[in-house]
Amino acid sequence: MSVSKQLIHLRNVKGISQEELASLMNVTRQAVSKWETDQTLPDSEKIIRLSEIFGVTTDYLLKGKETDPMDIYSQHNSKAGTDMSAEVTEILDQVHQMSTTKRYLIGAGVFLLVIAIIAGIVFLL
Repeated sequence: MSVSKQLIHLRNVKGISQEELASLMNVTRQAVSKWETDQTLPDSEKIIRLSEIFGVTTDYLLKGKETDPMDIYSQHNSKAGTDMSAEVTEILDQVHQMSTTKRYLIGAGVFLLVIAIIAGIVFLL
């Protein structure tokens, strides 16, 4: 997609008019119209401002990717979710390992207590 198509798409998704975008950008409505009809391109500072307004990357605006910015967001979240899932699994494994160790320590303590009680009974006899 070209910058013009990206702008039209994003503006429609956000539900703002050319006039509203022009106001946010401190330009005229005619400037926005020219961007959207491929008559001119916004300068780099305006591209950065557009990316902030629409919550997309400058790459999305400039490279004409067919990818919807929400797909990029989903892919990022998917990777983050996978990373987090791996961390949670590792933590749960550590907790499980710790529980096993505690069980062995408790079992050993109980065993020693029983031995001590038996030894005390034998000693008293």
